[in-house]
Amino acid sequence: MHYDPTEALERIDNDTGLLIMLIEVFVKECPSYIGKLQTARDRQDLNALGDAAHNIKGASAAIGFEECRNLAEELEVACRQSGVKSIAYFENSTAKLITVLNACEATLKDWAKKNRA
Repeated sequence: MHYDPTEALERIDNDTGLLIMLIEVFVKECPSYIGKLQTARDRQDLNALGDAAHNIKGASAAIGFEECRNLAEELEVACRQSGVKSIAYFENSTAKLITVLNACEATLKDWAKKNRA
């Protein structure tokens, strides 16, 4: 998994401490993000799935986690603009996003540990 927070750091005046705090919050919230995606999928609720993806998109953008942001944005746009009524159409995108969220903790924590002042 690739993580390069260069742009995120530029947006926050290279405040590494702030970025580390944001990463810690993101990692802490990952189980909740995953739960919301799974619940929306299980309930076949496209609006809730789009909302969950939107929240993940914003949180991942804040820390510069582009792989996650891109997947979340694709899922959100698909949910919002699709004429598809069945959530089964979004299973693959949802599964990819959940996989990235499940796998990101070590990478993000490692970056934070290496950059802690």
